[in-house]
Amino acid sequence: MLSLLCFVVLYYNIDVLFQKIYLPFIIENNNIIVNNIINIDTIYNNKELYFLLNMNSYFMLILYFYTLTYRIFISNSTDKNCIALTFIYMKHIVDIIITPNMLLIDYELSRAVMWLFTTPLMLKMYSDANDIKLKDLNIHYHLFVITVNIFIIPFKNRVIYYFFTIFSSILEILFLKSLFKNRQLPFTNLYILIWIIFIIINILDILQIFNPIYIHSLYNIADTLCKFTCNIVVSNYNEQEIIMRENMDLQSVNFISHMIKSMKEFEIDNQKLTTFCKNIMVHIKKNLTDKIPAKIENLKLELLKKILPFNLDVDYIKLGVDTNFSTNKEFDFISILFMDIVNYTELAKKYNSDIIFELLNNIYNHFDNIIKKYSHLQKIEKIDDAYMVVGDIYRNEYNYIDVIKEIILLGLEFIKEIKTIKTPDNIPLSIRIGINLGTVNIGFLGNEIPRLCIIGNAVNISARLQSTAEENTIQMSHHIYEQAKDIDFEIDIKFKKKENIFLKNIGSVTTYNIEPKINNSIISEL
Repeated sequence: MLSLLCFVVLYYNIDVLFQKIYLPFIIENNNIIVNNIINIDTIYNNKELYFLLNMNSYFMLILYFYTLTYRIFISNSTDKNCIALTFIYMKHIVDIIITPNMLLIDYELSRAVMWLFTTPLMLKMYSDANDIKLKDLNIHYHLFVITVNIFIIPFKNRVIYYFFTIFSSILEILFLKSLFKNRQLPFTNLYILIWIIFIIINILDILQIFNPIYIHSLYNIADTLCKFTCNIVVSNYNEQEIIMRENMDLQSVNFISHMIKSMKEFEIDNQKLTTFCKNIMVHIKKNLTDKIPAKIENLKLELLKKILPFNLDVDYIKLGVDTNFSTNKEFDFISILFMDIVNYTELAKKYNSDIIFELLNNIYNHFDNIIKKYSHLQKIEKIDDAYMVVGDIYRNEYNYIDVIKEIILLGLEFIKEIKTIKTPDNIPLSIRIGINLGTVNIGFLGNEIPRLCIIGNAVNISARLQSTAEENTIQMSHHIYEQAKDIDFEIDIKFKKKENIFLKNIGSVTTYNIEPKINNSIISEL
């Protein structure tokens, strides 16, 4: 911001330098009595131009004052280039209002100096919107053209003026060519149109087809339109992009990553892509990756909150990872699901660790995608072949009936999904699932690599129910059954009572299973 402030101050001083020192010096030492007497006339003496400049200046001053107030005091994201552009252009229009006796040649010189300082800001707003560098636009060509134009304005209608105008045109073409190469980017066509408009007006000015008063009027209208367009359209676009980046959450980043991954897979599956398709994919990839914030502190904090919910992250950050303390909260009516793979030990002996890793990764990716469909359920951890799900630890009210319905349907989907996954030898896989309902304590233990922990007797019972369940069945406690028997699952589910099931370190209990013989009919309805 300090550099832009210095930039604006520099403009104020340079403008005064040219108006008060350079132009009088040139006229005095070169005896310039311009052939076209209109150049040494004042704005006030040309009533049409004076009326247009004043009305336009007052109107734009009000609009810019509003936009400046909004940018500074209301907008969540301040576009510094937009503010600097506003200050420079406001100074230019204020000079018109307070100096009615300004010579036309003074006005023309003032406009040229204003363009010298606003052009870099306009192009910087464009480059920020498209994440490109200013040097890629060959901005130095255009700045050189404007600078030369400032010094040759007093020599209009002379040979030197036409010589430098022709030379400048070559550089201007090179600049427009660089801009045209980026025509697929947002606002490029708008910027090209702005520059073409000024080129046309400049040609009319050189050829002297129209009265110079009309030319000044056209310049003024063009100045107004292009500056305000950049201030509103481009600046608002940049502001929205910044706001989107700053508010990006982990789920949004995950969505973008998924989209990019899908595009890469599409490229692999389709080797003969058309050039147009490739260009679209490059453009979309760039737009997606540009949405990901450069600063990831907020994403880190969000991840920590997911790992340590219920404001436990605040305690963790406040006390520090080197402090030994334990923080937890008690919750009742929490559903817990445990799942493991049948005969996993034999599989681990049969295949090497790389194959086992890929197999587990495939299984858990499938299960993770399924659990996303259930809003009340949360995966807690997976250790080797064990997979643990709870619900709803983020609840604001007692909704355990909804949770029980979701967790049973989730278990059935797991059983259905595991049948689609095969080992390298095409051996079908099977799982066991145990579900319980009870009171648990949720928090984190120790201070190294904090991880959410859920402990309690209800967790132990759920694990024991899983270990004693039959293949491809869900075994649940009587606490779950008492609630589940009255739930409308919208599919045909039957429970089978099993008595005297021995659970290690717990004893003999009565459990309820979804009968294996009807699994296929149930699963087909899911």
